Amino acid sequence: MSIYNNKKIVVLGAGLTGLSCINYFISLNIYPKLIDTRFLKIKNIPNGIKYHFGSFNDSWILNSDLIVISPGISSYNYIIKKAINKNIEIINDIEIFCREISKPVIAITGTNGKSTVVSLLFKIFKSYGINVSCGGNIGIPVLDLLKDKSDLYILELSSFQLEYVYSLKTICSSILNITYDHIDRYPNGIQDYVFSKWKIFNNSEYCIINYSNKFSLPYNIFEKNIITFGIKKGDYYIDFYKGNIFLSCYNKKIINVKDIFLKGIFNYLNLLVVICICDIFKISRNILLKILVEFKGLSHRFNIISRKNNILWINDSKSTNVGSTISALSNLNFVKGNIWLLLGGNGKSVNFSKLLKPYLLLYKNLFICCFGKYKDILYNLIPNISFKFNNMNNSFLYILKNVKPNDVVLLSPGCSSLDQFNNYIDRGNKFINLVKKYT
Repeated sequence: MSIYNNKKIVVLGAGLTGLSCINYFISLNIYPKLIDTRFLKIKNIPNGIKYHFGSFNDSWILNSDLIVISPGISSYNYIIKKAINKNIEIINDIEIFCREISKPVIAITGTNGKSTVVSLLFKIFKSYGINVSCGGNIGIPVLDLLKDKSDLYILELSSFQLEYVYSLKTICSSILNITYDHIDRYPNGIQDYVFSKWKIFNNSEYCIINYSNKFSLPYNIFEKNIITFGIKKGDYYIDFYKGNIFLSCYNKKIINVKDIFLKGIFNYLNLLVVICICDIFKISRNILLKILVEFKGLSHRFNIISRKNNILWINDSKSTNVGSTISALSNLNFVKGNIWLLLGGNGKSVNFSKLLKPYLLLYKNLFICCFGKYKDILYNLIPNISFKFNNMNNSFLYILKNVKPNDVVLLSPGCSSLDQFNNYIDRGNKFINLVKKYT
């Protein structure tokens, strides 16, 4: 008998995650109630499911035995606080998944680079002949992975997804990095965000720790098997030798970064995690290095769209926080002309002036085109080199009139896209279409 039988269950959120939870419970012949605060018209709600759209149904929630919460709903919401005070159990789809499986799990979190690391690991393990599945924050709800009956699961987990997880057990896990993000979600600031990330190490055989990122160093895992990575230090490290950059481990050089497509210190650190995990699983270095050399990165993550007229147009729409914009700019130290940075969107209450302004001041050849909800805040960072526009389209047209050969145009917004776009993919595709249309 299922542990969920005879429970009054409410699923909060009717997106992909919420609907995957509904389908999971129906497979157990359990019919929970479904709530979403948005006014939705969903055609694929299964028969027998009672739903309430447009607001929280407080009565349903506070009279339930179990709440299954979607990652978009804050733990600080008034109704969630009431449920907590009533000792109603609150979990999410990741917790349900962890209760179901007995196969090995690799878990990855971090502010930036999660999808790149998870995608690379998936390609490598699959090439090695392992029956592997990956999902979570990368787009496939984890409960949809249960039907795959895989021998290994690779999970990309956000801080939101880790908040209500208690049964996660992993062979290895890593926090790639932590930078300021989602401050609007956490009233107590960065420390709450950090604590949610640290949960990934609670039941991990190997904890892979970033020595070069202060927030990624938990205080409570001293008895664990710890493997470290970093810049010039750690078990796996970035090594600078005779004008070259190598990825190395335990005093042995693994690969010269000039042989791979991914560029930038942030990417090199993430690749160290990939190499470390492959070593834990004893994956052949030949297979690992072959895929590292061939891997060209993910869509909308620092992709070169055009080089026409010796002008480089780069789409980094997946940049949704300050750290990812800084990472993108770090890759442009080769630029001879001007850098035109498209910056803007919903800043999620981040203090851009404190975090980004000192970095931008290092660039003498930088012009910033600000757009969207945070355009005024971003414009005021360095007004003498900034311009503001209502939308990305107007920013693009201004750049088009002023850009010259040897310049780089970089869309790395540093903000959420949801003020003017469906998601970062929509934003990136619109930028690509503009580049193709006008260049």
